Amino acid sequence: MQLFRGIREAVRDKTADKLYAHLLALGIEAEILQGHPLQKVSVKTSSWIGFPSSQSRSLGLVKVHGKNIGYVNCVRDVVGGGPAASQEDYLEYLVPLREIPLGMCWAKLKTRKRGLLRRRVVDIEWGGGTLADMLNGDLSLKDRLLMEFQLNRPLDIIVAPEPLHQCARIATTLHLPYLDLPLGSLFDCLDRIAGHIPSHVTEVNSRPEKVLLEVKVEINPGSKDAEVADCYVTDRHLIIKSREPLQIPMYMIEDCDVSILFGAGMAEVSHSTVTLRYRDESGHRQKVEFGMQTYEAGSLRRTLSTSYPCGISR
Repeated sequence: MQLFRGIREAVRDKTADKLYAHLLALGIEAEILQGHPLQKVSVKTSSWIGFPSSQSRSLGLVKVHGKNIGYVNCVRDVVGGGPAASQEDYLEYLVPLREIPLGMCWAKLKTRKRGLLRRRVVDIEWGGGTLADMLNGDLSLKDRLLMEFQLNRPLDIIVAPEPLHQCARIATTLHLPYLDLPLGSLFDCLDRIAGHIPSHVTEVNSRPEKVLLEVKVEINPGSKDAEVADCYVTDRHLIIKSREPLQIPMYMIEDCDVSILFGAGMAEVSHSTVTLRYRDESGHRQKVEFGMQTYEAGSLRRTLSTSYPCGISR
């Protein structure tokens, strides 16, 4: 038994151990966690024509104490398969949250470059929702990030909500191994970004909901239980006021599929069936179907796809 344990320890990936040692060297208190639910944040698989094109898995999770960043997830992304497969390791920084303010908890760092032969970053700006506005107002953060770019570090940074895991994720394009570099200044930048997120969440959730769209929908069309109900899209929820009312948080909506009905001779009629796919509070996939006017169905889909950048596909 001791022999097997020794073999398992010898072949175990040590990325999380290196990160843990690196954080300690920076004076940051940390601990390695095993089997934590937040390791599933970055577990993803995508495919192309039925074949896996990329797979992401967690190599380990490190809990950070005394910082705005709560956890650092070591992620391995494997692209392709067989002998041609390639892999990249990188870190994702997680900020635990009790509530996620929909697409407004989203931001992407944009850069402006100058130069002919050697293009250098001369300015940065955050794009996205209201979180981006808050980050753009932090001039000290801007100066620190510009200093990081002067070190020729590729720092495409994205802040995205992870509502099913009750956290926000800060992802960068800086791949491992880079733990041997003096990255204390970069961690301070990312921690400063993380510090804006909870206050932003509190500020956004204290606002009254803003109605973005109001339409009529037909529940159970063609049946004896058919009814016409009001449907509202706010900046936080989709609400259907039927006999069995439905209120879906916007960040739980995964897809909105519109099927146009055709009449005799393929003449288009002004009616469509909308299929809405979402996740419930337990994370299980659900769907609801209803009928509505075709032009209103298009407005519904456009509103859903533009009000939450990380939500349904456009």
